[in-house]
Amino acid sequence: MNRLWIWLTVFTLSGCVRHEVVTPTVAVHQEQQIGAQASGIRGAGTGPQIAAYLTEAYHNKINMCRGNPSAPAFLCSGVMLRATQHSTQFHFWNPNPSSTGVSFSYLRADAKFSKLVFGYNNGFILYPYFFKPYGKIEPEILCFFPVDGATNARPDQGCGQSPGIAASRPCQSQGINTAAQYMTHYNQSPGKYGSLCGFNVRDSLNQGATTAFNEAIKAQGQGGSFAFVTQNEFRLAKWAQNLGATLPIEAVFYVNDTGKAGAQYDQRDFKGQTGIWIPAIKITLPQTTAADVRFEFIPADQAISS
Repeated sequence: MNRLWIWLTVFTLSGCVRHEVVTPTVAVHQEQQIGAQASGIRGAGTGPQIAAYLTEAYHNKINMCRGNPSAPAFLCSGVMLRATQHSTQFHFWNPNPSSTGVSFSYLRADAKFSKLVFGYNNGFILYPYFFKPYGKIEPEILCFFPVDGATNARPDQGCGQSPGIAASRPCQSQGINTAAQYMTHYNQSPGKYGSLCGFNVRDSLNQGATTAFNEAIKAQGQGGSFAFVTQNEFRLAKWAQNLGATLPIEAVFYVNDTGKAGAQYDQRDFKGQTGIWIPAIKITLPQTTAADVRFEFIPADQAISS
């Protein structure tokens, strides 16, 4: 089933749907989001609410959304974030004009990592598409790598084969469909970074995308210390420039004081350019596999209150 049809069905039935229950904050999240969809609010949620939603989504280790096998879990659970390099020369929501796609990482209780790509310290977070405010676009989600795929060097919008490395072509095309098969592939790749395959999770695969993503998450959890210290990678289709007001951006974030300054600048810039206030959320990444991520809204760290 195409995800657009799934979403239209969910929208039609939004008066009676229930968000997957994992914490006491679920009911608040569902009501707030449905209210945003019904009223056309562009951006929704207070800072404390957003921090609670992110915590809920992080702990929500479901296998599919709303019991639909054609709705992969990333549409309604986990935290999809993009680490960015702070600059006053461009808006954080605009893709690099020279890139073929846009890279994100995915945090969930069963998909942890201890650092951001390139050692960056701040970035932004997308709403899970099933809970985005009304009127926001949905950049296509293309492929997922249990560890960073060095996608800038790959064709097919970052999802294809790394130059000269046949074993890096998409997992399913190699008959790699399960976490166990991926781990065999993983253990046979001494370089790993850029040498591993990614799982195709495009909408057109329907239930196959759900199965692929679930197996990829299992594989990440079995990847040991390398997978924990090397962030995973989603690849999204590249969107046009200057779409800040219609992108499903939930928050900016920072992981330390260095990143806080960048997040504060981005928070002000986003409000100035779009008229939409989003919170700056502090993310504390785990330094051991037993620890969990923390999401905090700290009023004193906000550049603007609304």
